[in-house]
Amino acid sequence: MLKVCKLFLIILSVSCIFASCTKTAPQLPANKGNVVDKNIANLVEVNEKLAAKEDSILMTFATKTDAKFKKSEIGFWYKVDVPTNGELIKDKEVCKLSCTSLSLDMKVIQTETMQIVIGKKQLVVGLEEGLKLLHKGESATFIIPWYLAYGRNGKGSHIKPYTSIIYQIKLF
Repeated sequence: MLKVCKLFLIILSVSCIFASCTKTAPQLPANKGNVVDKNIANLVEVNEKLAAKEDSILMTFATKTDAKFKKSEIGFWYKVDVPTNGELIKDKEVCKLSCTSLSLDMKVIQTETMQIVIGKKQLVVGLEEGLKLLHKGESATFIIPWYLAYGRNGKGSHIKPYTSIIYQIKLF
């Protein structure tokens, strides 16, 4: 029995020595993620200035159009035209809505009735987030800045790049 214990201790000691001799894997430098590309930083700065300018334009537009407009936390403006006491719209909920999109000079871009699922990114970010503020059956107007709408690319030939859009919505 004593021989077995000694043999076990010797094997265990040798195993520990071999296991401790292996090299640890090299690690990335801790500051690797802090490298700043100056071109990206410049583009971010330009976009921030463009967004700030657009926010100023939309604030003036919204307050002159109707004092009931409120600014959301993420940057779009909205007002509830016909309030109801229905349930709030939730994520993953199927919604049927009538939507008229207009330019800031009040020219109709498109009118359509659609059925969407909230959270499936079937609409521009600003409008989808705006719908989450509404109750079933309500009508509302949203002013969505370009950076929460179709951005620097626009949409086809009917929505140019950097275009803010007014949406008149009726939920069914």
